[in-house]
Amino acid sequence: MATSKKYDVVVFGASGFTGQYVVEELGRVTSEEERGLTWAVAGRSEDKLNKVLEKASATIGVDLKDVVDVLVADVEKEETLNDMAAQAQLVLNCVGPYRFFGEPVVKACVKNKAHHIDISGEPQYLESMQFKYDEEAKKKGVYIVQCCGFDSVPADLGVLYTVKNFPGKTGTTDN
Repeated sequence: MATSKKYDVVVFGASGFTGQYVVEELGRVTSEEERGLTWAVAGRSEDKLNKVLEKASATIGVDLKDVVDVLVADVEKEETLNDMAAQAQLVLNCVGPYRFFGEPVVKACVKNKAHHIDISGEPQYLESMQFKYDEEAKKKGVYIVQCCGFDSVPADLGVLYTVKNFPGKTGTTDN
């Protein structure tokens, strides 16, 4: 990605269950192909993040600590989220439950013009973020992409099934 920001991708919540998997896969993909991708891991504990990098490095056989930076950021400390988002072209948010911890990250991303991707499958959170941040995100050219993960698969399959089997014409739905 061509960008004036320090990192193309920041994996936020990298020491959590899903975050660790994301770090390992991103490390594998970026080490297998020369992509020139700059990335960092972020979370509350620098020590835990370093351990995640060590574990992923051992698994994939590449020393990620040489190419991946560690950022300390906490959903309860707005300034740390702003600092993280200001350095990122894209924040991949793995910190949940999103209804409790998601909004501060979306807010920081929109404010600092960083794209945001999460793995939420929580309808209340999804709808709330759309209502609160869609217009500002559009004005700033920021994408907020949600439900990029397993939690959303059952709902996605349900929609596909409905579209395929609905006897009339489909388009949009209102809730």
